[in-house]
Amino acid sequence: MATERLTSTEPEPEPETETEPEPEPEPETETRFPSPDPHAECEHPSGRLGRMAAPGPPELGRGVVVLPGMDPPGPWAAQPRVVIDQQVLDEPSAALATLQQAWSARQSLVVELAVDSKALQERETRRLPVHDLSPRFEFARERLHFLVWANNYDARNGEPIWWHGRKALRSFATQGVQESDAADIELPDGTPLWVDGGPFAPSADADGIRIVHRWNTEARSLSPIGHQPPEADLAGDQLAAVRHAAGGARVIAPAGSGKTRVLTERLRYLMEERGADPSTVTALAYNKKAADELQERCGGLVTARGPHIRTLNSVGFSICNEFGGPGRLDVLEEPRVRDLVQQVFEVRRQANTDTVLPYIDALSAVRLGLTSPAAVEEQIPDASGLADGFDTYRDALLQAGAVDFDEQIYRSIEILLRDPEARSIAQSRCRHLLVDEFQDLNPAHMLLIRLLSAPAYDTFGVGDDDQVIYGYAGATPEYLINFEDYFAGARAYALEVNYRCPPAVVTAATHVLSYNAARIAKTITTPAGSTDALPDFGEPLRGHGPVSVIETDAELLAQTAVAAVSAWRDGGVTPNEIAVLSRVNSTLLPVQIALSEAGIPSNAPLSADVLRRTGIATTLAYLRIGLSPDAIRREDIAQTIRRPSRGIAPNVTKMLSERAVISVKDIRRLAGRLSGRDVSKLTDYADSIDAVASACRTSSAAAVRAVRTDVGLGETMDVLDSSRREADRSTHADDLLALESLAALHPDVATFESWLRAALGRRSPDGPSVHLSTVHKIKGREWEHVIVYGASKGLFPHRLSDDEEGERRVFHVALTRAIRQVLVLADTQEPSPFVAELSGSRAHTPVLRARREARASAD
Repeated sequence: MATERLTSTEPEPEPETETEPEPEPEPETETRFPSPDPHAECEHPSGRLGRMAAPGPPELGRGVVVLPGMDPPGPWAAQPRVVIDQQVLDEPSAALATLQQAWSARQSLVVELAVDSKALQERETRRLPVHDLSPRFEFARERLHFLVWANNYDARNGEPIWWHGRKALRSFATQGVQESDAADIELPDGTPLWVDGGPFAPSADADGIRIVHRWNTEARSLSPIGHQPPEADLAGDQLAAVRHAAGGARVIAPAGSGKTRVLTERLRYLMEERGADPSTVTALAYNKKAADELQERCGGLVTARGPHIRTLNSVGFSICNEFGGPGRLDVLEEPRVRDLVQQVFEVRRQANTDTVLPYIDALSAVRLGLTSPAAVEEQIPDASGLADGFDTYRDALLQAGAVDFDEQIYRSIEILLRDPEARSIAQSRCRHLLVDEFQDLNPAHMLLIRLLSAPAYDTFGVGDDDQVIYGYAGATPEYLINFEDYFAGARAYALEVNYRCPPAVVTAATHVLSYNAARIAKTITTPAGSTDALPDFGEPLRGHGPVSVIETDAELLAQTAVAAVSAWRDGGVTPNEIAVLSRVNSTLLPVQIALSEAGIPSNAPLSADVLRRTGIATTLAYLRIGLSPDAIRREDIAQTIRRPSRGIAPNVTKMLSERAVISVKDIRRLAGRLSGRDVSKLTDYADSIDAVASACRTSSAAAVRAVRTDVGLGETMDVLDSSRREADRSTHADDLLALESLAALHPDVATFESWLRAALGRRSPDGPSVHLSTVHKIKGREWEHVIVYGASKGLFPHRLSDDEEGERRVFHVALTRAIRQVLVLADTQEPSPFVAELSGSRAHTPVLRARREARASAD
């Protein structure tokens, strides 16, 4: 029989507003909530009383609500009884667990409502600061209210009433829907339908029963729940996840296991086979690019009505605009955020230090990490005054009619906590919530997702705890490891086949991950017929298998990378099948220039702007001075005299800048005319210039090294880097090391800078190109051949990170981008400790062994 759909065309359905004084026990989609009258009756427009058939098919597992002292109607005489009294309202956790289990399993219960229904029905609000909450926060009374009425008749007046059926009759009466003697409602063509209040999945025995879920009727659709299995050609582990029945689901999806395919087919299955109304389905991607890709893969499945495929920040921004007050909000970019920070806080200027960044990091730690401003200020003392100024900063955003990136999340949570109507509307769009890259969520993300998916928590989370690489931003494997603690009754699924990498790469990645303790134990295999076989690419790759390590001097790493790329190209590999991945962006500078010099096209991620970074700009100024110590330009004096900081008095610096050109002899003469501490400081500056001038007579690499070590610019950059809380981008020290490595490619100091500027300004040829990127920017991508560049101490793990397990996961993600071969390039003098882990030869620490043994015994 053809399915009849009665739908609205609005892209965002508004919740239904009640006007009749009838009992409304389950009002999560209503905009107001009248007090239930247990003896009221609702007249159907046809004039019939509107009593529904009870108890309904046993497969639906409907229960009943009664008053204290009442015997339940006959069909429920033998069912377990749960009492909801004041004690339960005060401490609902045990009752919630019982009701959740019964609802999920479609087990009939008798619920004795021993409190005033108004107390249970009243919508909750939370006005305390968001940062005082944890991701586990929920409106427990609202969830209790949902579970009491979700799949239960109301027999408080003695005769069972099915309110979901009543609401459906009222919603669709003008379209010919009537009461039915055989079910809850009857379509105009005579088809009987049961309006289901259980999980969005029929019982396995319910094939002969026609069911429409109340979430669909509330969305103005009569599309029934389907029973068809997924039609896509999926592997067994993928199929099991896609056909998950209802409620929360954790899908562990290791690298190359078909995560996006599972997510796409789950969306398709929910709507095309299961009949979920598109307006009730939301899928969250990690970023705009991923959201666009998911939407493209879904093709014609996406309409104006839904499903809603968005980023979490996009959802937050939408909530802020829809419910946060008049006017469309602007989103402030970082330069304007920095200006606002300096207006609100007393930011002290300090030479060679970014004094604004600690405040930006601290504001993020409060709003995304859900940590109090006082605690964050204690953790980040450079953000002095944060506790006093946090609310002032947020007020300044509001006055400007704007949000910054983090405020989109924080303010949307605040709105949902304080505005029950906004919460209801937002939840009506997330009855089925799918979340990609679940491992990348931070505490505020988790709280927002739980608020959106409550009270049923039908959340389909896909991710991999071994790919948590944004730990600096608050991401943690905890949310995947303990998924059921956040989404009650959730089922666990695991994808176990890596379709991307050859067996040797899977084995090496497994060895590396075995050194992490905080992870879900998993089995990862490769498809039958997978092979490690490779053609002979010649030197320098001859004899190297799918996982190879080449150790060489740090200054030769770029040449080694280019030689490997050339060998692959000579062997028939096109450039766009090759990637060079590094921990931080500036490390790629010598590779980019070396490829350009060799005539090999690349995407050139670094432009001439890199030469304006503090460490590089200062080093180049020192080199110009060293090449011409008798003709030093005023601009180069200004760039170098305070780096490293010498504490030279401003008036002395002004004396040095009076002439457009001076010499090192002029600097020493001025020191001889002065008295006090400035004498030794100026002499030290002149000595630094002489040291650089001496090195400039040797080679570019020696000159850059002299600036970094002899002059002490490296130590200054370390001080500047210490103001950073996160290892999320290139540090100034990374810049200096990259410049030193780059200098090895062009020994002539006199032409080094002009050569470098010309190389950075050179346009890469059109056509296929080698992809250069940091690991953090290539999640989900893959290439035939991958170079993990700079697997050296200080980069893997990064010197600014205190999370070795997180850094190991970054390394693992780099490895598993390779379809055929991965080449790990490391510094001979200081290789990364992760290099020895590729074969499992590095000793496991006693702490790690103890954790692993404890986990094994628990399993």
